[in-house]
Amino acid sequence: MPDRLSFEMEKDLLIKGWMSHDARWFMAVAKHFGMDAANRLNQSVCREIGRVEMKRYMKTLALSPAKDLEGFLILKKSALSLYGSGLAEYEIKILDDQSYEMHMKRCFAHENIVRAGIEDRCECGIFGKITGLDRRQGLEHELTPPWVVYDGSGKECHYKIALRFH
Repeated sequence: MPDRLSFEMEKDLLIKGWMSHDARWFMAVAKHFGMDAANRLNQSVCREIGRVEMKRYMKTLALSPAKDLEGFLILKKSALSLYGSGLAEYEIKILDDQSYEMHMKRCFAHENIVRAGIEDRCECGIFGKITGLDRRQGLEHELTPPWVVYDGSGKECHYKIALRFH
């Protein structure tokens, strides 16, 4: 038995523990109140968690909100690597000075939703969390397409996100 877990091992266990809690909470709400209620509550919770996580992250590092897309993406990628390390693979393509595309190549949430057999009824909570991270920086945004219900096709999630910097 190891004397001590490494930082990465601790972080991995905590993230996986939180994700397990989140999945079980979602399924309990769906079973008790129905899938529509579970989706609606999950979206709300995911946005708020994203806001809180980004607020804590920025406060801990004494960071100000980004002033441009480059600074925004540096901060976003850094926060995503902390809060979701190893849970998803994605690519970001900058489109212009205020918008980018995000391609989710692999996502633990989608994998687990398919495994649970609810992909045709479950709305994606990941982008709810991501938009919460964005809004905490004081940025309004437009997400295209506006929401995802998994269709079970296994297609990659692909979004365009347009931000409004002040």
